Amino acid sequence: MNESTRFRAGYFLALASALFYALQVVVNKYVISSGVTARDELVIVYTGSTVVLLAVFLLQRKKSGAGLFPEKRFGIPIIVQGVVGCCFTSFFLFLAMERMNAGICSMLLYLCPIYVCIFFMATGIRKISFYNKLAVVLAFAGAVLVLNLVGGGSLKWSAAGILLGLLSGICYAFYSVHADLKLKEMPAMQMLFYMYLVAMAAFWVLNPGFLADPPRIPMTLAPVILFAVFLQVMPLALINLSIRMIGSNKTTVIATLELPLTVLLAFFILGEQMTLLQVLGIGLVLIAVIIIQIKKD
Repeated sequence: MNESTRFRAGYFLALASALFYALQVVVNKYVISSGVTARDELVIVYTGSTVVLLAVFLLQRKKSGAGLFPEKRFGIPIIVQGVVGCCFTSFFLFLAMERMNAGICSMLLYLCPIYVCIFFMATGIRKISFYNKLAVVLAFAGAVLVLNLVGGGSLKWSAAGILLGLLSGICYAFYSVHADLKLKEMPAMQMLFYMYLVAMAAFWVLNPGFLADPPRIPMTLAPVILFAVFLQVMPLALINLSIRMIGSNKTTVIATLELPLTVLLAFFILGEQMTLLQVLGIGLVLIAVIIIQIKKD
């Protein structure tokens, strides 16, 4: 594969990953809207995804040279990553989707780079550039528009839903920072499998009555849930391949398309409506995230 073909393939994979991530949110929202509770869906999706990741991990283990078990130094960090970064991100997001539109939840989740900037600004641990400060202002303005807090608008969604969406984004920000600081040297596939294994165990703990009173899933919904399991794993593979081909900076910028794609898919599949001001707000958040990725300190 020559260099130009490699770059085109990398861009395509990054775009496909963004599309699959957007589909993941919309499909999970559809399942929740069909009567399956967020907690039940999380147990099903993460159990299925963990089984798939186990198979992939075992197949790739010898080729990658990764051990079957993590090194001791990664033990506590991978548990923290699985519980806080993976489990809590999805847990709060799914609970938010029980209360709000998929597009709104995706926007609140996608504010995670802004949360990282605010953290560094508040603590002074790292110097934040003018561009990143501008991104924080743009993202805040965009969130205000999306949540319908201007022009005398009333809050359309529950305060609990908004809080859960914000917590999901904060946990996702933790996911990125913690992985970079504590798990950078851990083999990628090994990290993914054990992170999902820990998250799956956490979801079973959070839903102890799942086996005693399993959800009644109609046959028409079963393929959709299987598709949700597929969507949980597929974007991870695509984005990792894209990073290898075109690098993390380009891949991350392209991945920002996930937010508008989620809004579009939610409109066509779920019938979710947005006002012009809310679309403008989504645009401001998208611009802010792109600025963060391009102007990294």
